[in-house]
Amino acid sequence: MSPLLRDELHIILSPGKVAMERLARGLQPKVAARHDVACAVSAQDEAPWAKVLEAFETGLQTMGGAKSDAQIVLSNHFVRYALVPWSDQISDQEEEQAFIRLCFTKTYGADAQHWALRMSPNGYGELQVACAIDQGLLEGLERVVMAHGAKLVSLQPYFMTMFNQWRQELPDSATWFVVAEPGRLCVRWRSLRTVKAGDDWCQALQKLLEREYLISESGTERGAVYLYAPNSVAAADFPGWEVHQLNAMQDAAARAGIHSTMSMSE
Repeated sequence: MSPLLRDELHIILSPGKVAMERLARGLQPKVAARHDVACAVSAQDEAPWAKVLEAFETGLQTMGGAKSDAQIVLSNHFVRYALVPWSDQISDQEEEQAFIRLCFTKTYGADAQHWALRMSPNGYGELQVACAIDQGLLEGLERVVMAHGAKLVSLQPYFMTMFNQWRQELPDSATWFVVAEPGRLCVRWRSLRTVKAGDDWCQALQKLLEREYLISESGTERGAVYLYAPNSVAAADFPGWEVHQLNAMQDAAARAGIHSTMSMSE
């Protein structure tokens, strides 16, 4: 098989489920197989992603990974975020990593010393969005992918995947960007917050928006809220807020490897 015609594996890892899809490459690429694996609950003495990694390996045993490129989207349950200020003092990648780790340590404490860190570049002089996952999770994913003959070509957090797809279509003015998945909310405005949420996530989100706006003391207008909540049946109604739902934009999700048959829902 030509390297240009390698199959693609699109994978979503969430606490309750691993969703997998193999796309056969060729003149007319098509979905060759789909498979979901339910995840058991990790024990208290295990990492929160331990059973997800086991389910992922089970799924690859069924789907097969030989001569394929794996693109993984990782649930926000397993990711921490930070906004990193711009610095003209950084001259190389080593200094950049040290600066990012310092930002995470200030927010999350000493545990950040053991995380794998990545930053999504933004415009010159602007805040940069950085993310972190457990080093053990990264090593585990690489090990499983390699063991089944695949190549890991992309590993992205769910929030960053969605934000990067829509960032060029959002207004230039200050806006809120929200990604909702079962059990978790990610909100980006002047800060970036990730919070737990239950079935009443709409109420939790409204309270979070109000709190973030009040503590900002910006004096600016509230701004519009752009909400990606693919599992929401009805449009969210937040009194006092202008909310635009992005659920219908399935093409963006598909370009990110999240097709209509794949989701974070459990």
